[in-house]
Amino acid sequence: MKKLFQFIFLLIAALLSMTFNPRPVIAGDAGAAGLLHGTWTIVSKPVDTAGVQCPFIPDAIEFFKDGTLVMANMPGMHMPFKAELTAEEKTAFEKRPGLKGKKLLLVKPNPRMEWTSTPMVYVYEVGKNELSLTVQGYDKALFKRK
Repeated sequence: MKKLFQFIFLLIAALLSMTFNPRPVIAGDAGAAGLLHGTWTIVSKPVDTAGVQCPFIPDAIEFFKDGTLVMANMPGMHMPFKAELTAEEKTAFEKRPGLKGKKLLLVKPNPRMEWTSTPMVYVYEVGKNELSLTVQGYDKALFKRK
């Protein structure tokens, strides 16, 4: 009887975990999400017009196949990311200046928030061994695959 209760408890905990910590839907290794997987190290730090470095771009980023990433400036925080946006998400973010028609990378600092509410929005370009991220008001940051 005790094992049955333990099993039921674990099943409920797993279901609640999926409900309160949803992962983005990413099609395996296809597309941009697949190209992002791995560790990236910055080679060109972005600055604003006054020469101040961008505090929102880390020195390193590691993207995982489970749809999360870890940034060097927030160690240990596995945050969901999304590179393939829905039409609704695209429309919501393209209302912001400078984002219309750009490839966007979204990161949720809180897994429970809606994607359209995230403050962590990056314009990105990714190739086999190079990643660029841009935050509004700063130069482009360049990363190389580690």
